[in-house]
Amino acid sequence: MPLIKKKTLIGLCCAATLLDLDESTIRKGLCGTEGLTLVPKGRRISAILEEVVELRAKWIDDAIAKQARTLKPTKTEKRLKLVA
Repeated sequence: MPLIKKKTLIGLCCAATLLDLDESTIRKGLCGTEGLTLVPKGRRISAILEEVVELRAKWIDDAIAKQARTLKPTKTEKRLKLVA
């Protein structure tokens, strides 16, 4: 359930800037943007700000989780033991 229920339209250029992607990438639905709602308004295409923010937050959470997984020692790793 999204935290923000209001829907705000932003230009595709703003969405591209927030996601650090090219506009054509969003338009084509590449790099995980296939779930974004694109709203045509005449010659312009707009995106929903809240969806863009949620996608960016998901990318950040995924990166943090991936980093945490790689930093945890696995059970198969052997640790050096000091012998006295």
